Amino acid sequence: MNIKISKEFITYCLVGLINTAVGYSTAFICLNLFLLSYPIATGMAYVIGIIVSFFLNKKFTFDNKDKSGMQFLKFFTTMLPAYVFSYWLGLQVALISSKYFTEFINTISSAINVEQTRLTDNFAIILSMAIYLIVGFSINKFFVFKKNN
Repeated sequence: MNIKISKEFITYCLVGLINTAVGYSTAFICLNLFLLSYPIATGMAYVIGIIVSFFLNKKFTFDNKDKSGMQFLKFFTTMLPAYVFSYWLGLQVALISSKYFTEFINTISSAINVEQTRLTDNFAIILSMAIYLIVGFSINKFFVFKKNN
């Protein structure tokens, strides 16, 4: 089986890494340097992360020249529900896996010496991140930064 990964997708992933670093840095700076509360610090991190992600993806991932301000609105209004959906789906996976795969989870958590809840939560995070990555890339490629021919 030959799987071809596009340059756009790889760039999107790299932009995501940069965006994650910017977001976490912003949260920690707001929390520890400016002594803002957790909700405000993470809110600021999300807003700055959205802005950074938009401009990096516009320029480097999709090489989009559109000057309309509507693009940012499209980006924000589609990425927020994509994030909420992936978060919700991750929670569902954690609940389902802890309910139906208890014995399997017990075996793995014992083998690697990790608490069961922590193991299912980590799995849910990984799954929701993967879903968000694919859904986000698709939304951006085919809707937000769609090339009009």
